[in-house]
Amino acid sequence: MNKWLFSGITAALLMASACNSEGTLEEETEQDTSNENETEYETVLEEEEREEGTFSIYERFTDVTANADGPVEMTINQIDVGMADLEGFVAATTGDETIDYVEMMITIENSSDESMYVPYGEASLKANTGEAVETASLVLSDDIEPHFEEGDTKEVRLLFPLESIQGVNELTLTMNGPSTDLGGDQLSEEIELSFKLAS
Repeated sequence: MNKWLFSGITAALLMASACNSEGTLEEETEQDTSNENETEYETVLEEEEREEGTFSIYERFTDVTANADGPVEMTINQIDVGMADLEGFVAATTGDETIDYVEMMITIENSSDESMYVPYGEASLKANTGEAVETASLVLSDDIEPHFEEGDTKEVRLLFPLESIQGVNELTLTMNGPSTDLGGDQLSEEIELSFKLAS
């Protein structure tokens, strides 16, 4: 009788142990899966408090070999990849509280001997992920006079909101060439700058 009772208890303990092991295995598998879905950007390089909200920069690229020559010389000096928590008017206007973004600092110089209109605000951006943004954000980019007198040099910041920055490592910036004035004759062909982002 005691022998059978002991065997039953042992069997019950073995089954309970097996169930616990399976439960632990399931939990570990779930944790592994959740880790795979976590963002690849875990360290904030820099955090900026702006009027529009908090901008967390995850990657900054300053060694960018992308420039255009012609009547207007353009050089991309810096590219930031990050996420922003928007506040106030901008959040209400855009309808977004959090965005992923690519932000560019571009130097534009009128190297010709006449004044011209440079449509930098109409630039579009395409990423290697297939995502394309038709124009930079009007409320999150610099609002700098697009008319350039002879010899004028200006630095402008363009911010492009993206659905996701995950996997972005190549970008193409495209814009119409400069013109004599808004809606005037175009002085050069479309400007296209392509570049790879390398840490």
